[in-house]
Order: sequence, then structure tokens, then C-alpha cells
Amino acid sequence: MRSRDSLCGRLGAAFLAVAAIGLAGCSSSPPRPTKPSGPSRAQVVPSLPAAIVPRRPAGQGPVATVELGQSVQGRPIEALVFDGTGACVLILGGIHGDEPSASALVERLAERLKAHPEDAAGARVVLIPRANPDGLAAGTRWNARGVDLNRNFSTGNYSGGGRHGQEALSEPESRALVAAIARYQPACVVSVHSPLNCIDADGGPSSAALARQMALFSPLPVKDLVALPGSLGSYVGNQLRLKMVTYELDKKDLPSWAAAGYLDRHVKPLLVAIEQCTDGVRLSERTPRP
Repeated sequence: MRSRDSLCGRLGAAFLAVAAIGLAGCSSSPPRPTKPSGPSRAQVVPSLPAAIVPRRPAGQGPVATVELGQSVQGRPIEALVFDGTGACVLILGGIHGDEPSASALVERLAERLKAHPEDAAGARVVLIPRANPDGLAAGTRWNARGVDLNRNFSTGNYSGGGRHGQEALSEPESRALVAAIARYQPACVVSVHSPLNCIDADGGPSSAALARQMALFSPLPVKDLVALPGSLGSYVGNQLRLKMVTYELDKKDLPSWAAAGYLDRHVKPLLVAIEQCTDGVRLSERTPRP
């Protein structure tokens, strides 16, 4: 009996020792994972879209959000890319930060194309709703460095200094737009602005014909405005010789209760532009003017 009691005692002591070790291990905190060293995301993502970063995994539908670059203050400049087999159409808004209605219209068009992808007419549609995110955040026409981005493009009539920038393409926002045009090779570009209440064409007869076609479905009249120094219209229409239309809404700001109805009246003309541009000539097939 004693030997049995002795054996039980030794087994019990061993069990208690093992349990004590286990409890000690549970009470200690597991080591925390070490954050890998290396450059930050802001350093990894280039300011120009030489390597455009997709924001949605491949295979998740026909719409991708793409970061084209970053603003002076580090805000992303994003495009919504609706995939298609036809020519590319690029539509942008908000290059002037005090024109929020322009951004709102491009965003409204994006909602329409998501709900009705057939309205893209087979085109590859690239939408850039917020081309000047710093200006939109501050409610100013300029970017964070006080430069009017729509005077900062490399054109034959560019005039440097002051609000136009010290040199053409001095700003990351304008460089991102130029690189996006080079990457996506659009057949035509539509830039949404406000509040001049008109549709203006740059780049010759094909652009003028597109403006007239859009006006058939728009409350805005066609007007021939001056090609301003360093403007996107001058760059795309006169330098690259592509179809280029500036769509000028009549209101900069929209009350929330009236925004949807107002914007819907202007979505159709943009859909007409997409349809009309699908048979256009791509940038790679053009010879830029000197």
C-alpha cells in the first residue's frame, strides 16, 4: 500500500509541475509581430502613373479605381476606369477647386455607368471626378501651391509665372493628367467646368461637331471661347489634335435638395460624347503639332 501511495504521490507532484509550467506559459504575452521595415506607401506609389496602382483586385467587375498620382498635399488623384473594347473617352471634373458642381456631375455619370454599363456603348471610359483634390477640399480655384492647374499645361501659348506655375507641368496634378492621357490614349477628352453656361470646342472641326451634337441633348448652348494659355483645352485640342470639349455648367454650387435633378439633365450630353467618340482616332495615331 505504501509503495502505491508513494507512486501516486510522485505522479501527483509531476502533474502539478507540468501544470505550473503550462500556466506560466499562458500568462506570458505572445511576441508582437514586427512591422516590416521599408519605404512608406507614400514613397512606394509614384507621383506620376508610370506604374499606375490598381485599387481593386483584378477580376472584380468591369470598373477599376486607379490612383493616377497624388496632389501637393498627398491626396490621391483617382480615376474610375470602365473597361471596354472600343476607343477610350476621358471625362474629368474639378480641375478648379471652387467648381464642385463639375466634380459632382462626373461622379453622377459614374453612378449612371455603374447602374447601366450598356450606356458606355462599348467604349473604355476613364472618369476623373476630382482632378484638383486639394483645391476642392479648400474651396479654392488653385491647387495647394496657388497654381491654376488649367493654365499649367505644356502648350504653344503657355505663359509661365504667378498663378500659371514657374514652368509648364510644374504641378503634380497636371503631370498626373498628362501621364493619364498618354497611358489611356483617349480618342477625345471632355473637361467639365462651371459657371460659363456653354459648350466650347478646341481642336478643329471634329471637336466643334462633337460640341454641336452634345448641345442637342443639353440645356447649354455652344460658344467659341478663346483658347487660354496653358489650358487643358489648348493642350489636348491644339497640341495633341484630339477631340476636346469643355462643358461649362451654369452653377458652381448645388443645393443638396436640387442636385440630383440638375445633374441628371447634364448626364445625357456626356453619354452622347461617349457614344460619338467611340469611333474616334486614338492618340497614338495622331501626329502632335510642334
